[in-house]
Amino acid sequence: MDNEKNIDSIDANISNKKPSWYTMFFSFFYIGLVTIGGGLAMLPIMEDEFVNKRKFLTKDEIIDIFALSQSIPGVIAINTSLLTGFKVAGIFGGIMAGIGVMMPSFIIILMIAPIFEKFQNTIYVNKAFLGIRGAIAGLILLSAFSMGKQVIKNKFTAVLFILSFISVVFLHLNVIYALLISALIGWGYYIINKYIIKKQY
Repeated sequence: MDNEKNIDSIDANISNKKPSWYTMFFSFFYIGLVTIGGGLAMLPIMEDEFVNKRKFLTKDEIIDIFALSQSIPGVIAINTSLLTGFKVAGIFGGIMAGIGVMMPSFIIILMIAPIFEKFQNTIYVNKAFLGIRGAIAGLILLSAFSMGKQVIKNKFTAVLFILSFISVVFLHLNVIYALLISALIGWGYYIINKYIIKKQY
C-alpha cells in the first residue's frame, strides 16, 4: 500500500510539474519553422502540438488563447506564443516561446534577403507561391472549422457568430468593434442567465 501511495505521489508531482522554458522554445521554434502564412495558419498546428500531442492545454484553453491573441494589438503569432508560453510554463516560458516562434523567420529572412530580388519575379517562384497560398487558405479554413466546432455549442453562440460574420463581411464593421460588441453581448448574456433567469426559478 505504501509503495502504491509513493508511486501515486510521484505521478502527481510529475503531472503538476510545469514544462521547462526550453520545451516551449523548441516547440515554438518548430511551429514557426513549419508555418507559412502567419498566425491564423499556425493555429491548427499549435492545437495539434499542445492539445493533442503534449496535453499541455485543453481545447477550451487553446480557444481562449486564440480569441485573446486576436483581440489585443500585435501580431497574432507573437501574441499566441507569449500567452501560451505564459499559461504553460510561466513568464520566462512565455518569453522563450515568443523568441522561439520568431527565430525561424529571422534566420530565413537573413538568408534569402540578399538573393530574393533576383528570383522573386521568375515564373518558378511565382508558381511556387501560388501553391503556397492555396495551402495557407486550407490551413486557415481548417483553423476556422476546428474553432467553430469547439465554440458554437448552443443557439446563442450560433446567432452571435452569424451576426458577427454578416456585420464584418457585408456591413463592413470594423473587426475591433465587432469583437468589443460581441464581448459586451456575451457578458450581458452571462449576467442575465446567472442573476436574473436563475433567480426566477
